Amino acid sequence: MRKLKVLYLVIGILLVIPRLDAAAAARREIDTKVIAMCQPSVGQIRNIVELFEKDLIPLKRIVLLGVYHENEETDYLPSRQYIKDNQLEWVTLRPIRGSVPVSELFQANAWTEQFREIFDQSDGIIFTGGEDIPPAIYGQEQNLMTDAVTPIRSGYEISFLFHLLGGSRNPGWRPLLADKPGYPVLAICLGAQSLNVACGGTLIQDIPSQVYGLKSVEQVLKQDRDNIHSSLYLRKLYPGDASLAPAFHRIRLQADGLCIPRWGFKHSDTPVVLTSHHQAIDRLGSDLKAAAFSMDGRIIEAVEHSRFANVLGVQFHPEPYQLYQKGLWLFQREPGTAKSFNPREFLDAHPPSMGFHRRLWNWFAAGL
Repeated sequence: MRKLKVLYLVIGILLVIPRLDAAAAARREIDTKVIAMCQPSVGQIRNIVELFEKDLIPLKRIVLLGVYHENEETDYLPSRQYIKDNQLEWVTLRPIRGSVPVSELFQANAWTEQFREIFDQSDGIIFTGGEDIPPAIYGQEQNLMTDAVTPIRSGYEISFLFHLLGGSRNPGWRPLLADKPGYPVLAICLGAQSLNVACGGTLIQDIPSQVYGLKSVEQVLKQDRDNIHSSLYLRKLYPGDASLAPAFHRIRLQADGLCIPRWGFKHSDTPVVLTSHHQAIDRLGSDLKAAAFSMDGRIIEAVEHSRFANVLGVQFHPEPYQLYQKGLWLFQREPGTAKSFNPREFLDAHPPSMGFHRRLWNWFAAGL
């Protein structure tokens, strides 16, 4: 009987010892930084792997904590297999569990403690690109061009960003970043839109029709290249042709935005960026200000936070590892032409485009 009691005692102790996952354990290592990332698909994981290996993310050691909702439409079994096949012991996945209605996204809810755990375990977070946000979340009816096919992901990511930053939909909320104001948040494309909605802003639901008054794909493609914001339109005319180059355009940096006084660029600099979106930020959320615009000034291309200095939302895509590869990725610039377009060469040929991309990742790493 005594031995049995001892056995029960040992089991009880083991059950109450906090389980440290890879992210928490990594914090014991002084030189290891934990990056949380939402929507950890195979492609997004590989982006981080390549950016880290090529020193675009110039850190000694990292742990990648992939965050997703258990009921998301995306299947993450391929991600787990990719991690296993490539022996990526420093990559771990963490599901968010439970259901929260839209009416509770901007308050304490069933996800609050899970968000806090991820925040406490990580040194920074990336919100990646994706599909349209349900307009009901920001108080609008749904445009005919809006394709809100991932509502669960939209809900938890917007709620997560609200928990981090607060916003006008609940002014009394104390944001998590109040406890760690230097924590970097990088929100990319959909992430930037989610950031704006979380802070109380709204979106343009379709750029071609609502901003430029265009009604056809052909009309979009006749525009100046700086006013074309997605590769979608060219691919609509030539479906299935993966050899067509993605869309790039220039952006104009704001004189008082972080890219000029903090990153060292000039107001006259117009870096080229990879663009893939048909929606954009409209009315800015609380404490957000524009850091960059499209060349015609009609689309916000980057936002920063006036209270938390290491929060940045970019409407463009700096994360695809193909942007940084020499000569291995060749595309057709136009249908029927030779495969001679290389994104890395294109960025190098339009300074300070490559320097701008490198500086963005240096900024994120320095914040960690």
